[in-house]
Amino acid sequence: MTTINERIQTGRPTLTEMHDAITNGKYFVDDTFQRRLVWVEKQRVRLIETILIGYPMPEFYLWQQKVDATTGKQRHSVVDGQQRMNAIIQFVGNEWSLKSTYLDNKKAGYANKAWSELEDIDKSRLWNYVINVRTIPSDIDRNEITALFKRLNETDKSLNPQEIRNAEFNGLFLKASEEVADDPLMKKWEKEWNVFTDNEKRRMADITFASSLLIYHRMGISNDTPKNINQIYDLFNDLYEMKDTDLKSIQDNFKVMESIFLENEIIGDFFTSPVHLYTLYVTLDQLRNEDISTPQVAKKLVNFVSVYKTTNNPKPDTLISKYREGAASRTRSKLSREQRVESLFDWVVRD
Repeated sequence: MTTINERIQTGRPTLTEMHDAITNGKYFVDDTFQRRLVWVEKQRVRLIETILIGYPMPEFYLWQQKVDATTGKQRHSVVDGQQRMNAIIQFVGNEWSLKSTYLDNKKAGYANKAWSELEDIDKSRLWNYVINVRTIPSDIDRNEITALFKRLNETDKSLNPQEIRNAEFNGLFLKASEEVADDPLMKKWEKEWNVFTDNEKRRMADITFASSLLIYHRMGISNDTPKNINQIYDLFNDLYEMKDTDLKSIQDNFKVMESIFLENEIIGDFFTSPVHLYTLYVTLDQLRNEDISTPQVAKKLVNFVSVYKTTNNPKPDTLISKYREGAASRTRSKLSREQRVESLFDWVVRD
């Protein structure tokens, strides 16, 4: 039996040919394989430097689509190499410059220059750069393509578990997680409180966190191991009847959190790291049935943060010590999460 590897066709087009194929729609990016297409600045700059100095880059993998029976045209999906492709298109589109901080040769003629500022010789060097492309036949089904994508990135350790999940699952639970991560309030907190760094967002830490909130609404506080998260993605991939209900609950809780953050910035300073943000979210959700106003909750939280920060060695049986213990290690385990939530909940409701 012929293997996929034996059927893959190899090619060595120039970047001119690749760019033309992208702009005319022959090649397209299927972001169900990789959601985050924007590299951090250092990675983009170093990729272009790699091209300009003539070093090789990893090969691109394309997947042939079915031929259009009417027009005879055939498109190709970019399976692996999306971020490199996107960075190249951005650079020749004059969207950013080659900041010398990230270059090996900081005195190169192209240092600190955008595309429009490059000498013709450097532009030609980029256009004439030859890349290695491996094209997968159209009769290979998507399941095999997904398995190939996972294998490619598992081998070189370039993808983390969430990025692998993004390639493997393209159903309702992933879409819900993306909606939570893209919620305007979540974006506001990322900007104001730096909940996730640019690199963490590129590696989909925000999607993992959003998944944790959705899992809480379906399963309660749980262990967020890669295996457990994968099981939830699989369980709710095709049928997620409570999706709208869960998203509404998260939006409502986010609004309460925002009103509490606005009460005193000390709350946001402390509770917007992912570990504490998850704890605050679950605590507030469980406080819904308690007769306590938002200003009262905010006041209790300010007091909690103040004591937490000023008490280095609390007595072992205090709520502060129990919360600190739950935040010390294995912070995404069920036990640690329950310990933090119970401690914070008791702190807020006590007289």
